[in-house]
Amino acid sequence: MRVLLFSCPDATHPLFPRFSRSPQLGLCMLAAMVKDFAEVKVADLVIRNRDVPQAVREALEKVRPDLVGISSMTFQYYTARRLAAMVRKLAPGVRIVLGGYHASLNYRAIAEDPAADFDFIVRGEGEVTFQQLVRTLTDGKDLSSVNGLSYRKAGAFVHNPPREVEPLANLPLPYRDARLWRGYQVLGTPFDHIESSRGCTMPCTFCSITRHYGRNYRTYEISRVIEDIRLARARGAREMFFVDDNITLDPERFEVLCKAIKAAGLDDVNYSAQASVAGLHGRESLVRAMAEANFDLVFLGIENMSPRNLSYYKKGDIAKKTEWVLRRMREHDMLVMGGFILGSPQDTVEDILAQFDFMRRWSIDCFLIQILTPYPGTPLSEELERQGYIVNRDYRRYSGYFANVRTDTLSSRQLDFLKWKHQPYYRDPKWFRDSTAARRDPLRMFSREGIYRIADYLREKTRILLHGEEYAFLKHCEEHLRSNCFFGEKVEPVWPDEEPAPAGAAASR
Repeated sequence: MRVLLFSCPDATHPLFPRFSRSPQLGLCMLAAMVKDFAEVKVADLVIRNRDVPQAVREALEKVRPDLVGISSMTFQYYTARRLAAMVRKLAPGVRIVLGGYHASLNYRAIAEDPAADFDFIVRGEGEVTFQQLVRTLTDGKDLSSVNGLSYRKAGAFVHNPPREVEPLANLPLPYRDARLWRGYQVLGTPFDHIESSRGCTMPCTFCSITRHYGRNYRTYEISRVIEDIRLARARGAREMFFVDDNITLDPERFEVLCKAIKAAGLDDVNYSAQASVAGLHGRESLVRAMAEANFDLVFLGIENMSPRNLSYYKKGDIAKKTEWVLRRMREHDMLVMGGFILGSPQDTVEDILAQFDFMRRWSIDCFLIQILTPYPGTPLSEELERQGYIVNRDYRRYSGYFANVRTDTLSSRQLDFLKWKHQPYYRDPKWFRDSTAARRDPLRMFSREGIYRIADYLREKTRILLHGEEYAFLKHCEEHLRSNCFFGEKVEPVWPDEEPAPAGAAASR
């Protein structure tokens, strides 16, 4: 059997494709599971996001697959449907399987979606389910024994029982040689992903991880992680991102991993990871070990500095702890990408401006600022639905970049406007003086990305000067929505609750 695996090209942030082309490591894991009895290739469409239809044609012609797999997150679901329709048109006999977070959390709705032309849905952790699906199709056997699988039968979907998660010791190393295209990079540096653990046991209400894996935490052996780093490095990667859901959930193990990286002589590669404030706070030796292993950047889940919102998200009292972690990161010359979530039900203009004040005060190196997104299947989304805060169900806007909720005093449009107007764009003189990024590598301010940032700023200012804030805001939204359109479709910047705004809504500042 010939298998072709596609990732969707949509980016969570419209600027990401400009400075980064990130691999989909999960598809290489699927490829590793079937490579001994099937021909398998991985087509990461993020590499070809400027010519997606042509890339799909080329991949189909090269592989001539019997089975096509598509991995999709919620905001990529629309693209996944368009991609499946294109595959069906170009290769009518091929069978198509959908997997990923969205398929796991929303499979019943997908099964009833008349525009979703999928033959199979892989739910939950996909490796073993996908392997059994390919084996069963190859052998022509009945699919009813494949747990974690949904499949079409007599015009309707059958949903097999769920599959328990697999001990990670049973999974092979990723099969990176299956990739059709090269070019993964971040700011021009060859880039790859590494995984050392899966899952999280934290109770954060906005997160979909525990609904995908269950509330558990599993780890690979340290020796296996070191071997994976060696293999990725041998293929040219010089920047590696740990995709672990919460690598700091076991801080002692993480410290051992950092020391193992240094001991293996692999500290000549730059590393980055997403980490929790709670996992780093008070652990001087862990922060030092990270720096010595050459962890260059940490995506820090700050989320919010409001005690009320931290309680609402079930993040705990981490505001003061966040400041401790930021100090330690700066002392060890590590960059911080601050993750923030705005737009909880009680947020006011003042609450949101306070978050931007915190970012500026600390001169955080870079930001991923999201509006609270009601991902299907999460506990928080179910509560927001009951209370009437969800105003948009067009999944194309569920990347976190656009507001799909309102608050008690702000419409989704007002939330988007506040985020556009007040988000720091590295144009505050204090940032150039105080941030680790500017201090450590001032020449980078004049690199290609620095020039792009200046151009962004000048374009926005020119639009505001010539046409006013309203015009500049709408053009910004239009361009960012268009960045994830790959098949000629058009998305208008329209807000379902634009008129009227919620009762008592404050004027946008």
